[in-house]
Amino acid sequence: MHGEIHHNNGHHSIRICHDCDLIQEVPLLHQGKTARCIRCNSILERHRINSLNRSLALAITGIILFVLSNLFPLLSLKAGGLELDSNLLSSSIELFRIDRPFLALLVFFTTILFPVVSLAGMVYILGSVKIGHNSRWIGPIFRFLHSTEVWGMLEVFLLAIIVAGVKLGDIAEIIPGTSLYSFFALVVILAMLSSSLDPDDVWQHQEITL
Repeated sequence: MHGEIHHNNGHHSIRICHDCDLIQEVPLLHQGKTARCIRCNSILERHRINSLNRSLALAITGIILFVLSNLFPLLSLKAGGLELDSNLLSSSIELFRIDRPFLALLVFFTTILFPVVSLAGMVYILGSVKIGHNSRWIGPIFRFLHSTEVWGMLEVFLLAIIVAGVKLGDIAEIIPGTSLYSFFALVVILAMLSSSLDPDDVWQHQEITL
């Protein structure tokens, strides 16, 4: 498996480069330090400072923001005396209503299902590692979440909202809803979570508890 760690002593580990498959020995890293491949210079390992606690806090914050993003409207449109509110779930429902089932399912999976499964899974995994809970499901769930990262497209949906707001601005009054701000914050939090999480914290826990 690419990037798998096999500890051979207390000071070094064996890593497989994700890009060029070179097997090489990596020394024990101090916090904030990075090890790079000697062949292609790609990152082999990065010891992020306080990764576990920060990532867990970000994942919990993400769940709170996700709930807020669905409790209130993202946008309100006023035109001809009519007012229309929309949120993440209502967008999928409206696409079903106008006979766009494939697009409706795509929006539902990429903006609701995958993000909430990813956040809930991360809270479970990081919380388990934090308290030292031993579970055979941690590894498989972590691999699954990593494989579905590309399907979380909240930033694409946010861009689509901005573009739609600009185009509709000439024919309707666009009112940003309360949830739009929490949705924007959620996109930022997910990006921070991705950059702050050190996968080695999870895999080392699995090696210790197995």
